[in-house]
Amino acid sequence: MKSFFKKKTNETNVPKWASFFDSNEYSLFIEEVENYFKNLNIKYKLAGGELFAEKNKYGFSNLGLVNLAQVCKQEEPKFYKEVVKEHFSSLIKATQFDKEFSKIADNFEEIKKYIGVRLYHHEYATSVGRENTIGKDFAGDIYEMAVFDFPHSVVNIKPEQATVWNKTVDELFKVGIENIKLNYLFDITKEDFGEFSIWFVQGDHFFTPNIVFDLENRQELIGNKGSLIGLPHRHAAIIYPIENLEVLKAINGLIPIIYRLCKKGPGSLSDNLFWYKDKTFTHLPYEAENEKLLFRPPPEFVELLNELSK
Repeated sequence: MKSFFKKKTNETNVPKWASFFDSNEYSLFIEEVENYFKNLNIKYKLAGGELFAEKNKYGFSNLGLVNLAQVCKQEEPKFYKEVVKEHFSSLIKATQFDKEFSKIADNFEEIKKYIGVRLYHHEYATSVGRENTIGKDFAGDIYEMAVFDFPHSVVNIKPEQATVWNKTVDELFKVGIENIKLNYLFDITKEDFGEFSIWFVQGDHFFTPNIVFDLENRQELIGNKGSLIGLPHRHAAIIYPIENLEVLKAINGLIPIIYRLCKKGPGSLSDNLFWYKDKTFTHLPYEAENEKLLFRPPPEFVELLNELSK
């Protein structure tokens, strides 16, 4: 277990937010980001995993770099320039789209096709201000949010926009969940992990964790006693159907996997483990202490384990 939780030793010039890079990778990443903005003649400064651009015709302002860095980490360094260019070019296209969208934004029938629902870590909701979102706590450290799913970006829907449409939160979430279900596919495979098997859900889009909204229609993913669920990042979900005490082996095996995938990203979501049963998600807390895993389940899950042991 300790290899999953022990922090990676890194060069001192690599900041904590980019600790998944080695020194050379980080230097190249920053170089490509700086070159991109220099080529556009945009003045900027870098601090704490963010780029702060001065006023410019492209609409750039404060830009987070963590997800972009995680995407680059998945590629060979020779492709960093291409990834950086594609990322920021998409942001420019998104700004241009926003200008056109604003002309029809008040017409619900025209814009409802863009409504979606996405899961975020609660820190994201806090950073944009929960009062500026239409959302609710999902489970553990995950926040469920109504968004616009645009061709080049995903943007949170603000409460005042729902007021103009005269739509309730529940109505928006119903439309958003159904849109994502219709617009995106999941690659679901059964993977062998030695002493147990899991269902691994993947997607090259931002909405793979939305599989949680469709579990009741995918009975192979649900055991007689529910399922263990991991939602490490925007491109993956891990599901283990609970049938017997093998679940104890699954818990010990899944937590390090979820933890590692969450830290790796891109689009890190949660390193939490959840129990799904009867349409309810329950957080199953754990701690890494002295290089050991300490599982601290709530009483209802302990009751389940006791029942399985009989």
